[in-house]
Amino acid sequence: METNSFLHVDVLEEILMRLPVKDLLRWKVVSKHWYALIRSCIFNKKHYKFKHAMYITNCNDVPLFLDDTHTEQFYLLSKQGDDNVVLDITRDFERDIPPKLANDLELRNKSLSCVGVVNGVVGLQWGRHRLALWNPATREFKDVARWPITSDYNEDVDLYRFRILGLGFDLMSNNFEILGLIDDHRESTIYDFHLYSLKTDSWTRLKEAPTSRVDFQFSNNDAYLENGIYYWLASGRNKLSDNMIISFNFSTKMFKETILPKGFLCRNDGIVKCVSKYLLVIGKYKEGLGLFINRAVDNNNGGIEIWAVTKYEGDDEGVPLCWELVVRVAQIQCYNGLYIGTIRVCGDLLFLIQYGDSAEEEFGTLYDPPTNTFNNIGVGFCTSFTYVESLFSLSKMLF
Repeated sequence: METNSFLHVDVLEEILMRLPVKDLLRWKVVSKHWYALIRSCIFNKKHYKFKHAMYITNCNDVPLFLDDTHTEQFYLLSKQGDDNVVLDITRDFERDIPPKLANDLELRNKSLSCVGVVNGVVGLQWGRHRLALWNPATREFKDVARWPITSDYNEDVDLYRFRILGLGFDLMSNNFEILGLIDDHRESTIYDFHLYSLKTDSWTRLKEAPTSRVDFQFSNNDAYLENGIYYWLASGRNKLSDNMIISFNFSTKMFKETILPKGFLCRNDGIVKCVSKYLLVIGKYKEGLGLFINRAVDNNNGGIEIWAVTKYEGDDEGVPLCWELVVRVAQIQCYNGLYIGTIRVCGDLLFLIQYGDSAEEEFGTLYDPPTNTFNNIGVGFCTSFTYVESLFSLSKMLF
């Protein structure tokens, strides 16, 4: 098949895949065929995978989307040569948000936070009830259907809390989805898990749910989301030994559970004798899944260990079986607090270090373990997600 007398379709795709989203949006007007090609989901996925691979090859790292909930600002942290560059994209968000949402009095006093970044699409939440999807590259914005509290809950709706667990992508149906749960905020009793579908712009109750009654902690990063799987730390009500990892496969709609690696919780090596579950973080280690632990040495110093998955159960990447201790830093000066955001492909660790008692005294810091050097990036963050620009559309008509 040929698109014209000059270029075969395969050659055309190879050329277009190398272009940034901004250029491709302009080139859609060249012809009807180009328009259909650039808008197709197959090309969108190829373009995204190619751009992601090029970051790894050329820049040795993928940009990070940083969300500072305290100031409601968004940043992109990227590596350009040997330099780390921080770009404030808050104005891009203010430019793209629809006037109806920007002027909504209900949202003005609600805190804004990022609930995930998948395939270049950012999930946003205002307070407890309002959600939206945003593609910064294409400037599309989608107001998500309201949270799924229905007549099934006979008591006062205010007694129930809807919590977002993560934004994901169903590889089978090429669909963006959001996973959430409904619980009783008085007792943290989980009642239901619900899944939002961009295709239908609606929520459905999941029949499959974790078998254990656990408290969810939220992942600060996407982990293996490119494979349609999301991971969270979960814990028993009272016992640290009940800590586990719960994974959800957005394609099969199934939860799976696995215990933490042996030796991860109980070490008596002079760094710490008792590990609090709130010091555990699950996130991205380079291009895989990692577990991070912050170990308090004293009030002003902390130690860090990072464990990486080396083997999964069969072909199912939802169940990690074997882990390896890959990074250990015995002591880092952290003043009033230390929080691990992620570890990048180049090996840098992204920390949030608290130098004082207020949020204004928290700064993101890149740490290079081999050289024991720190680089303050000048901004704070509450969550961090890998971000690669994409053409993925938020219009359900295009699937």
